[in-house]
Amino acid sequence: MFVPRKYIAGALLLFATTLCAGGAQATTVIGTLQSVGTGDTITLHTTNTQGTSIGAQVLTGLETFTRASGAAGGTDTSTLAGGPGGFLAFCIEPFEDASLGATYTYTVAPLASGDNSSIPGGIVSLKATQISELFGQYLPSFSTPIGATQAAALQVAIWEIVSELPSNPFDVLHGNTYFTTPGSDDTTAMLNLAQGYLNYVSSANGNGPLAQGLTALTVNGNQDMLVQVVSAAPEPGTWMMMILGFGLVGNAMRALRGRGARRQPALAFAG
Repeated sequence: MFVPRKYIAGALLLFATTLCAGGAQATTVIGTLQSVGTGDTITLHTTNTQGTSIGAQVLTGLETFTRASGAAGGTDTSTLAGGPGGFLAFCIEPFEDASLGATYTYTVAPLASGDNSSIPGGIVSLKATQISELFGQYLPSFSTPIGATQAAALQVAIWEIVSELPSNPFDVLHGNTYFTTPGSDDTTAMLNLAQGYLNYVSSANGNGPLAQGLTALTVNGNQDMLVQVVSAAPEPGTWMMMILGFGLVGNAMRALRGRGARRQPALAFAG
């Protein structure tokens, strides 16, 4: 049975569109928490979305994760800073926890959706932009080596941005969200550095350089993470659309050449 080319092309296009729709679904990253950095232990004071006051001792710093290759590492094919055998991350949520040695299956989400397991809807675009400005100025690449004090100060700044009330200025010592030392630890230098970072974010007011590739790894009931994508492979549906597009263009060009050849008048030779 003869099937017109246009119907074959239409079927291929429908198939590729279906793949793209599947590729557009949320992807996952599976990682095991190996360390929470060597930053300072500090007491975080804040009020969660249910109005409950929290005063918890937390270890601030840069988290390291290991990640298996292939399907065991999740469906997301992006390479994260610190990869491919692992990745680096900062905590986003002041209200959730994570356990050393535990393996988590995260959903990859825009940064503005980060914190969505404890704040419905996430941290919204304004705070996502402020975090991007923070890193755009002080750590554009997560893979750049930094000291424990710097890592801790960045973590404190993230928590302040995420959970401070919009009506309050950024202040690590006062407000809805603030920080104190848990006893003998001397965190003055770190808190001063964090305040300097936050002062910059306030003055930049959306006009500072933005770090590229920042995204959120979210999981309900546990800590959401801030990571950085350093390379992203096209989704399977995107590859199919590209291949199909090249094929359809080639078919169209061949068809046009064929019609042009059929329509060319015969040449007459004078005897």
